[in-house]
Amino acid sequence: MIKGLLKSLIILIAFVPVATCLPLAALSLCRTPDGAEFLFWAGPWSCCFWVLIYSQLSNVPWRQGADAVRQRRQEQGGLLVASAKATCWMFGALFFSYVAEGAFLFLTRSFAWLPAATFSPLAFAWCWRRVRRAR
Repeated sequence: MIKGLLKSLIILIAFVPVATCLPLAALSLCRTPDGAEFLFWAGPWSCCFWVLIYSQLSNVPWRQGADAVRQRRQEQGGLLVASAKATCWMFGALFFSYVAEGAFLFLTRSFAWLPAATFSPLAFAWCWRRVRRAR
């Protein structure tokens, strides 16, 4: 069990910095075919990481403190429901990022705007929260 936990921790230590920095690195990566291929395969994982972070931070009043977060989570069904929604947002972003990249490359055959297609689910999550908050 400790070996599995240690393996997961090593993967996490390698994944989080790469996923955090990839949106900025994507602008220079898409200039070469090898960089664009790396962005095609690794970019959606970075996108789903950022969508997971954004979907959780934008859903709760974290600036008002822990009590406000707990109250909001209880109003929405508890931690299990919040975790299920976060998982759906994350895997949805992963899937639709690959779909957007595939469609973009099929239609344009250009790497110049590949980062826009890769991180389009993050833009969708942002628009979704803005529209839902306006109601």
